[in-house]
Amino acid sequence: MSQKLEQLVHDVIDLTGADRPLLFEDDAPVLGGEALRSGDEMRLEIGDVVDAPKPPAEGVYLIGLIGGKEVGKSALVNALAGRTITESTSFGEGTQIVTAYAHVQQSGYLRELLTREVPGKFRIVTHDSPRLARQVLLDLPDIDSHWQEHVEVTRRMLRHMLFPLWIQSVEKYADMQPQQLLLKVASGNAAQNFVFCLNKVDQLMKAAPDAAREVRDDYGKRLGRALNLGGPARVFMVSAIQPDRFDLPALRELLGTQKSVEEVELGRLAAARQQEATIFGWIQRQNLPERSRRLERLGEEAEDTVHDRLAIPLLERAVPAILDDPAHRLSILDECLKQRCARWPFVNIVQALAGPIASVFRRRLSAEQQRTLEGPDVLVETYLRPEGRDLSASIQTTFAYLQQSQPLISHLYKDRKLWEARPADLATGELQRALADTVTRQRAMIVRRACGRSGLIGHFLRGFLTIGALLWFPLIQPMVEAMLQDNFIGNIRHILLIVARAFSVASLLQTVSFLILWYFIIWLIVRWNTQRRIERQLARWKSTDSTDPELNLAVRTMEWVETLTQPIRLAREKIDRLIERSEELRGDMEKAA
Repeated sequence: MSQKLEQLVHDVIDLTGADRPLLFEDDAPVLGGEALRSGDEMRLEIGDVVDAPKPPAEGVYLIGLIGGKEVGKSALVNALAGRTITESTSFGEGTQIVTAYAHVQQSGYLRELLTREVPGKFRIVTHDSPRLARQVLLDLPDIDSHWQEHVEVTRRMLRHMLFPLWIQSVEKYADMQPQQLLLKVASGNAAQNFVFCLNKVDQLMKAAPDAAREVRDDYGKRLGRALNLGGPARVFMVSAIQPDRFDLPALRELLGTQKSVEEVELGRLAAARQQEATIFGWIQRQNLPERSRRLERLGEEAEDTVHDRLAIPLLERAVPAILDDPAHRLSILDECLKQRCARWPFVNIVQALAGPIASVFRRRLSAEQQRTLEGPDVLVETYLRPEGRDLSASIQTTFAYLQQSQPLISHLYKDRKLWEARPADLATGELQRALADTVTRQRAMIVRRACGRSGLIGHFLRGFLTIGALLWFPLIQPMVEAMLQDNFIGNIRHILLIVARAFSVASLLQTVSFLILWYFIIWLIVRWNTQRRIERQLARWKSTDSTDPELNLAVRTMEWVETLTQPIRLAREKIDRLIERSEELRGDMEKAA
């Protein structure tokens, strides 16, 4: 099995929570990886690893007799081998250990294998027949034994037998337990590698030959249906106590001639393809396309619910309330005025004197609005109360409703259970931090735009309206007025008189009063212009059409709302990718076949 296919299975399990396929169980009685690789492949994989298991010689394969108690396995092994290699047991615990009948050249590899899999529970009987140099015949404990350790020995050895020999007696052929085990074994091995036989046929042939044929046909049909063969399986009718009669000579001929290296390799390839087909069948049973459609429907329902219960209250009430908060606007206005008035001589004095007056107006704000003056964090926290409730509570009730109506929510949100208090508080904190950061950036942007750098014209205009006014009204204007009269020379004395009067106490008081009013009017104009710029910018940010989402509270809110349903979207995207990967792997394997 390829690594891509294994990874695909693990990804499907992680995403769907499905039980692992039988082939992935550690103790599954299915053909294991070692039996699916040739000796050359294992030698290449092992390399120079110290104490690595000895790989089998090329083309070595195991044939194991699998059957229940009292079906005649041991007697059949002796009949097939033509000698007594194991004692028949028709009472007590039955066969307890693995008995291996193998060529002497394979004893080393076989001993390592059995020691690793069933330590202390095996016996090896060797022969030197060159006709069976690569074939190993195994007699195994009963698959229906009352002793669990006997069953475990057989299940472990099933992972190494490429060519299982299933043996049943004519009186027990319909037992369900052997058929259930056969289905598990067949999920990891090709049906063409199996051999089936019914023992003790002599008991039926004596009484009713027709009944023996009916039993064979019925058993063959059962096997064909169980293994999806498209027809009945071939069943050898044998009698271990009459080795020269019925189908036993044909079975002995079949097993007495070892398979070629090519045949063994074809058997391995067929088993590998069967495992891939089993895995793809398991993937198909997970019904990924339907899961994708179900997630799509779930996503639409979750988005509608979250939009109605969370997004709309936040967008229609919370976000506008933040932008319209008087304290928020006053804070921006104060910062902008401070920077703008600093460029205006004498007007900055008016701004400094207006500070205490502004504090009086702030006291007229409500207690909640005064609290928002503490900063963006407090401002955002104050207004994040959709439907008049705490946002964390609204998140919990929203996802508790989704969890009750859609049980799949529990699996998708297992790492972020938004119906519980702590995850909901964390989600609320995420939105608060995002909006507070946005408010901070908004303030910085407004200050930068409202108090941007001005050119020479701006500097000249500010100097003209402030310092120029200070010089013009008390001094320059009276002098210019005198010079414009017809008798200019004769009026020098009059001009000097005007200058003297300009610096008199009464005139200075009058001039100062006028200049204070003048600078106050300039301050009011600057304040009005600044406030107008702030209002215009905040109005643009009230909509979701802002070109810069980092400065838009509505956009940031919608981004946060989307994160709440993100696990559903991610799950669907992952399932869609799994479907694509599955189809690609299936196509690649079909091409390789």
